[in-house]
Amino acid sequence: MRVLSFLLFGDLAHFRKFYTTSSPLSFPFPPPPTVRGIVGAVMGFSKEDYLERTRGISVGVSLRSPLKKVRMGINLIFTKGSSGKFDPTLIPSRKGDINKTLRTQIKAEFVKDPVYKIYVSGNDDLIDELAQLLKEHRTHYTVSLGLSELLADFKFDGIYEGRRLEVSSRADSVVPVKCVHEIDLERPQKIGKERVPADMDTDRKVLSYEDVIFNMDGGSLFGKFEGLVELENGEVIYLWKQGQGSTPTPTS
Repeated sequence: MRVLSFLLFGDLAHFRKFYTTSSPLSFPFPPPPTVRGIVGAVMGFSKEDYLERTRGISVGVSLRSPLKKVRMGINLIFTKGSSGKFDPTLIPSRKGDINKTLRTQIKAEFVKDPVYKIYVSGNDDLIDELAQLLKEHRTHYTVSLGLSELLADFKFDGIYEGRRLEVSSRADSVVPVKCVHEIDLERPQKIGKERVPADMDTDRKVLSYEDVIFNMDGGSLFGKFEGLVELENGEVIYLWKQGQGSTPTPTS
């Protein structure tokens, strides 16, 4: 298989965790559906059809910088009561006005100075078109790191031949827990674990979630893994394809 890779980086990133609302927390990296959205932005796929148009590709992601998070306050427009219709806000001084001059502040979590490596495998035409755009540093839509205000930069890395491995002692990307047989406890490793959305349908409804692990220092994982792909540059990675997620959607 042919696997394209490119670096994605910026000042701040925010990929909201599904279980946070008024004080949003961020995943450390873009989940697979978000990676598809980034590829779609580069290639000009609209947000209505990028999931369908990227259905035939496989994607992966790795952290290339130590994980750093910051929290800061964000001022949002306070809209409750500004429409003149019924709203549940009982305190008169906290009702919005028609000019939307009131603000409400929330705390939000961001990933600071992130550097990711994105992997994409698919048909030759898509890979060649994506590679040409990345080499020329062109996109159809502006690429961001989760939120439209958090602009991203990118750099083309290369296209490599890959082969599937039955067993590997190293993983250079985010890896689903289902692929982990054991962790090398004799090696110092700062391992993080998250549950991320793995698959979405075209209505943007999450179909499955997966538990994944990653190196929080931006390096490799060591242990015993299965179902990974080795690239000709020596990297060993995991690639998600739509429909492969196995963890049921949480009900709460």
